[in-house]
Amino acid sequence: MAILRITLFVFFYFLRLNIFQLKRVRKIKNEKERVSTVREFFREFGKGVMKRANSKVEVFYEDKEAFDKISFEEPLVVVSNHQSNFDIPAIIGYFPFIPGFMAKKELERCPFIKTWMELASSVFIDRKNPREGIRTIRKTVKFIKSGYPILIFPEGTRSDNGEIGHFKNGGFKVAIDAKAKIIPVTLKGTYDIQNKKSIKVNKNKSIKIIIGKAIDTKDYNKEEIKNIHNVARNTIVKNFDKL
Repeated sequence: MAILRITLFVFFYFLRLNIFQLKRVRKIKNEKERVSTVREFFREFGKGVMKRANSKVEVFYEDKEAFDKISFEEPLVVVSNHQSNFDIPAIIGYFPFIPGFMAKKELERCPFIKTWMELASSVFIDRKNPREGIRTIRKTVKFIKSGYPILIFPEGTRSDNGEIGHFKNGGFKVAIDAKAKIIPVTLKGTYDIQNKKSIKVNKNKSIKIIIGKAIDTKDYNKEEIKNIHNVARNTIVKNFDKL
């Protein structure tokens, strides 16, 4: 079964990291180098998961020339629709750069994942605790300003039917506070691998990642910025409908 094969890969991948890499990584004094090293491990992990699902991932650009001009030293936030548990492996495995991500608090209970998430300058968010959520947002803004891009799923949860849902504007607060560029990303096909209603993994699916034109939060005034979640969603929906 594909789900068993992938589960075993995830378990043994992080087990191997903890046994053979954790001590070495923690000794890296330069923060940039340490985060970059860990995120490269995530790249290998993402590709490994997609390989075991026998899924082909293709990356497309709305404007490749404009994307190539983006400096990865500036504050960046990647915003994507959320189709499946396979969204994160697809993005960290094949996106042009490797973002950290905001994950639900429940994942913090897994010690292997928790350790490497923190080393990769990623964060856990508790949706049920507003005060803790504010602290998490501040921490995330700090990471983004320090040159560590973060991936956000503004729908808040996976799609029920494969369609793109409402975008909550709360997740965009980190981009606004960090004065970041938002890179809208459209995922198509991960829902076909595994959807919210089943743990079954369907193999041999085609996955498309469409990278939209960056949205610079600094170009929007105080009133316009309130609608920026819809600006990003419109781009993602438009590119979803293209393919």
